[in-house]
Amino acid sequence: MRYLMLVRVPEDADPTPEEADPTVWHAEALRRGQYLFGERLRPPSDATTVHTWGGELTVTHGPFAEVAEQIAGFDLLDVASPEEAIEVAAGHPVARFGSLELRRVWPHEEGPDGWSPVDAPREDGDLLPGESTYLLLMAAVPGAPQDDRDVDGLTTGQWIEEMGRRDADRGGAPLRPAGEAVTVRVRDGRTLVTHGPYAELAEQVAGYNLLDVPDLDAALDAAGSHPAARVGVIEVRPLWPM
Repeated sequence: MRYLMLVRVPEDADPTPEEADPTVWHAEALRRGQYLFGERLRPPSDATTVHTWGGELTVTHGPFAEVAEQIAGFDLLDVASPEEAIEVAAGHPVARFGSLELRRVWPHEEGPDGWSPVDAPREDGDLLPGESTYLLLMAAVPGAPQDDRDVDGLTTGQWIEEMGRRDADRGGAPLRPAGEAVTVRVRDGRTLVTHGPYAELAEQVAGYNLLDVPDLDAALDAAGSHPAARVGVIEVRPLWPM
């Protein structure tokens, strides 16, 4: 089973470079076959949020929710059980001064010929999604016009196909409901596991997609055409490779 691990860091966290260095964790998770891919993200101040309610594109600067622990990065894990996912998260250095939110990946209900990028290895068997420049985080928003589901626009499968034609899609998937999330912290040497997301918010991440596009305008254009933008919001975050 695969998990998207959201790396959340408090604004006031001040770890030393050694305390925050994920090199040892990464090498061990990779050696054990638990790590597929991950990246650091640009700060929340560099986020842009879009939605297309009523067919009108709206762009705002900043993340979709102002919270104390913003998403600073992500990792895609491949593990045998939820318990193994918790063990991997507890070993991450951020667990000691932030938190790791584990969200199980769920295949797309529709896609080109039923294809789900997150489950499809390339011909060489490599599961890595390839070079990416932006992460799209889809969030459901209470009060969003749900009747916009019927507005003319791309379906998820058509959006995947279009991003494929642009050679922009680097994989993505819906996530299991936020109520099934597990948040992991380590304090004073003890692993603390909370069932549910790290914070009870009206807006929770419901899916993700990686894109490789030349600039923010191209990323916003892609996000605005995704069906999730018609019934929620999409946060566009530039990647910030280590």
